Amino acid sequence: MTEVNKQRFHKKLAVTGLAFTLVGAGTLGLHSLNFTGEPTVASAAAETYTTTANLNIRSGPSTSNAIIATVKQGTQLTVVGQAASGWLKVSYQGKTGYVSSEYVKKSASSTPKTYVTTANLNIRSGPSTSSAIVVTVKQGTQLTSTEQAANGWLKVSYQGKTGYVSTQYVKESTGSSEPAPAPAPAASVYVATANLNVRTTASTSGAVMATLKAGTQLDVTAKAANGWLKITYQGKAGYVSGQYVRALAGMKVVSNPESIQVVVNKQNKLPENYVPKDLVYTTIPFTFKEQTEKKKMRSEAAAAIAQLFAGAKKQGVTLLGVSAYRSHATQSALFSSYVQRDGYDKAATYSALPGTSEHETGLGIDVTKGDGTCAAQDCFGGTKEATWLDAHAAEYGFIIRYPKGKEAVTGYKYEPWHLRYVGKPVAQAIKSKGITLEEYYGIK
Repeated sequence: MTEVNKQRFHKKLAVTGLAFTLVGAGTLGLHSLNFTGEPTVASAAAETYTTTANLNIRSGPSTSNAIIATVKQGTQLTVVGQAASGWLKVSYQGKTGYVSSEYVKKSASSTPKTYVTTANLNIRSGPSTSSAIVVTVKQGTQLTSTEQAANGWLKVSYQGKTGYVSTQYVKESTGSSEPAPAPAPAASVYVATANLNVRTTASTSGAVMATLKAGTQLDVTAKAANGWLKITYQGKAGYVSGQYVRALAGMKVVSNPESIQVVVNKQNKLPENYVPKDLVYTTIPFTFKEQTEKKKMRSEAAAAIAQLFAGAKKQGVTLLGVSAYRSHATQSALFSSYVQRDGYDKAATYSALPGTSEHETGLGIDVTKGDGTCAAQDCFGGTKEATWLDAHAAEYGFIIRYPKGKEAVTGYKYEPWHLRYVGKPVAQAIKSKGITLEEYYGIK
């Protein structure tokens, strides 16, 4: 191979990595870096550079040096010196190595900037309103940002945490005080009580940006004039009429969604877009044949419901499943349909807001008689099947989640068909005391 061809080969290898990159990165790894006899480089003030291609970090300023690691295009590197022949000395994850300057460029801004929030604002885990909320900060909070993300979002640092905020609700800090905008309403969660238009201005003359279904939770940022609320929708500011919005005061996000004993109710909701990690199809018979999400439960609960059905069968009681797991999207559509049929207030007595349904935990299931009648209907109460469940469900780790006479505690009417898996010890304690899950844990 000629010297020119060698150089071309090494140059290509530095960028693409190919199979040799994978072997080198896997063998050495970034954490095994330990240099001796390091070449001399010109020192420079540390600056931030961004890679323009997938790129090898090497132990010296040459393609003949060992590969320490391969970083993806778009990775930020701190350049601490300039070596010979167009190579840069860089720092990455606490280690030092060399990269070809041909495949990096100086970042637009490596100096942190301070921003101040102009409204109460969610810091999210990604640059989208669909990303999980990391923390909510008050209007006037100072945030540090070194990077601008796509679609009008900023990557920020706040109290040691990193996340993203919409640029619509922050201003670069000038060091002087700024007039405060209208304060955001006190409640942390708002919900649409009817199908609702999001408009570009606080008036019915504003253009419709989107139509939200009844039951949709809203990211309210401020009160506007004439009974309108300013909201964030898909990263953009919009307005909705407060006439069709309700504040859910005291709503909290549970910190233990994966716990078998998690309490989900009208005051305690699941994290945004939560999906149980261990959903499996149950082996019990249902009132329908299709293999849908409604036949799924979390693995421990699925095994327990199979044992419950088998135990009932031995005592001459035949049961069928009606509905187990529901995704957030399914619950949203279901609740919205009930609101349109019965109105928000009535629907809320028997159906849960998206994010507050036990079915979304993968631990709840509705059951009925073996002939399929009275499925999720009041006529199920008083049947031999309902009586057997009330007497024996706790033996298998289940409780009647919404018992008769406890409507003021649970927030829902009596549902003898709704079983909730909590494990045998807790289920038996709740049954023996004649209490609810809320009362067992002493929470609302």
